[in-house]
Amino acid sequence: MANWCPNCGRNVDEGEKFCRQCGMPQHLTGEDATTWILSPESLPDSERQTERIRPAPTSPASPPTGKPYIPPAPTPYYPPPYPTPYQPPVPPQAHISLGDWLSGGWQVYKENWALMSVASLLAFILSVCTLGILAGPLLMGLFRMAFATMRGERPVMGDMFNWRGRFLQSFLTALIYGAIYAGLGGIGNNNAFFGLLSAAATPMLTLMFGFTTSLVLERDMDVVNAINHVGRLVFSRDAFMWWVVGLVFAAITAGGFIGCGIGILITLPWMISASAVAYRDVFGFDDPNRTNA
Repeated sequence: MANWCPNCGRNVDEGEKFCRQCGMPQHLTGEDATTWILSPESLPDSERQTERIRPAPTSPASPPTGKPYIPPAPTPYYPPPYPTPYQPPVPPQAHISLGDWLSGGWQVYKENWALMSVASLLAFILSVCTLGILAGPLLMGLFRMAFATMRGERPVMGDMFNWRGRFLQSFLTALIYGAIYAGLGGIGNNNAFFGLLSAAATPMLTLMFGFTTSLVLERDMDVVNAINHVGRLVFSRDAFMWWVVGLVFAAITAGGFIGCGIGILITLPWMISASAVAYRDVFGFDDPNRTNA
């Protein structure tokens, strides 16, 4: 009968009291004996029990995942729309400052009062002699002289005849407004109501005439666009205030006829200069580098 050393697991012969390998007593039995649990690795190769190799558990087959994920197509980029063709902007609601325009116009006139007065007299004479044909172009020349003074330049008499291809447009401007004046005057002579209407419309026409002539001169607009541009400005929520401005301008100009008409040589160039100052504040001077679209 084979005995095993409870300490090192050596096969001891019967009758051996001590293990020859580790020296462990071999005669202990019962309660004195010590039970040793040996790991299979400590047993000799010939005495080890053959371990049954169990196959590794296999996980159940995973269910099908379906179609592969396809990321969504990127959102196509649409460039911004092309800019719309150029159109002249609608003038903003300008701050009406009648006192500043009158005082500013007086300063402009005073810079070259003698030249402006003589030029106004010459324009009046030539307009009468040509039956009004030169009235519009000569008025545009007087505005050119006022604008030159406002830009810090020195105007000359030749500026009144420097029309630069705008003769026809300035002539049509005077013709259209002259026809409106004549029509209102003819209607007013036949009816008291239309007479009051004509008197009320005259100040607004006077203001529009000056602004339209300035737009033709400064922006090189045709007369139809210039009248439309000015009309959208004055016939707004501030129409009454614009009418007051036109009334004051017309009243001061007409007041120059007092005293044998000599005062018109002062009041006319003064009101032209005041209208030029108002035009600058409302519309601004044209950029010389701008090209018309």
